[in-house]
Amino acid sequence: MDRMETENSPWYLLSGLIIGFILGYVLTLLINPCFYNETSPDQLNSFDKDAYRLLIAEAYSANSDLTRANSRLELLHDTDKIQALSTQAQQSLGINGNENSARALAALANALQNESSP
Repeated sequence: MDRMETENSPWYLLSGLIIGFILGYVLTLLINPCFYNETSPDQLNSFDKDAYRLLIAEAYSANSDLTRANSRLELLHDTDKIQALSTQAQQSLGINGNENSARALAALANALQNESSP
């Protein structure tokens, strides 16, 4: 009677599911992780979009090519590019106090503002 109870016990099923979940987790994260290549900038998460905007602003501060910076910002599909840059500049200054990043972002936002106004 004890043998029948252990064979029909739900613990085998539960332990099998747990072991399968752990093995699947290890396989997908450590052994064969998924990497995305050729991803468009509008599909990035907000942290990576901020990093992308900062790189654009730093490139603009190095070469002053507003047309190229504007075309790169278009890839993010922001509803208001100037507002996004200004907000990120304020956050950059407030969170980590990086003045160079904030200045680069603010300078690009200012240049875009001056270009859009007649």
